[in-house]
Amino acid sequence: MNITGVPLADFYAITDDVSRRAYDGNVAVAPDAHNARGNSITARLRVRDGRGAGARTAASGRHGPYACWHAYRDVLWTVFSAYPDARARTALETYQGISGFERDFPATRYRNIGSVMYPAYMPDLCVVDDCGEAGPPFLRTVDDLAAVEESACVSDDDRVLARIQRELQRADRYGPEPIVFEGPPSLAGVPDLAYSGR
Repeated sequence: MNITGVPLADFYAITDDVSRRAYDGNVAVAPDAHNARGNSITARLRVRDGRGAGARTAASGRHGPYACWHAYRDVLWTVFSAYPDARARTALETYQGISGFERDFPATRYRNIGSVMYPAYMPDLCVVDDCGEAGPPFLRTVDDLAAVEESACVSDDDRVLARIQRELQRADRYGPEPIVFEGPPSLAGVPDLAYSGR
């Protein structure tokens, strides 16, 4: 991600603090972080243990040094709390200041980062159960996190549909084999005839 208005040393310090307080020290700044032109930095988060706190899998299910959606949320929240006028551009969204982050970040939980056939959503890829659900320890209260997520420009209908879609995808992964037509074309569409799996 590209962040403007935050010194690299402060980004390291913020990430270390968030990691220590919320993720057992597992979240870190990737070693390729560097100063970019002007007052910008280029950095990304990673985890030391791909199966520990703050880790997620790839959309394919592969484990790696990937920081989860909640870890990014907590680090960026703290960055914007310290630098309210900062700007951050990530793969999912560009945030202009703390108000832009509070408005736009919660909606990123509904963005498909998988494929059309196998959609995946960032919060569902966390390795640790209930990762980040208690809310970051640096928010004044857990209700502050709920208020931030409720302020997103996502309607209740979109939230319900996204949740239904995720549950259907989970059911498809663990459901029975699909029913396959095995008969002659003249029987296609006839109920309960010439179908396997029954």
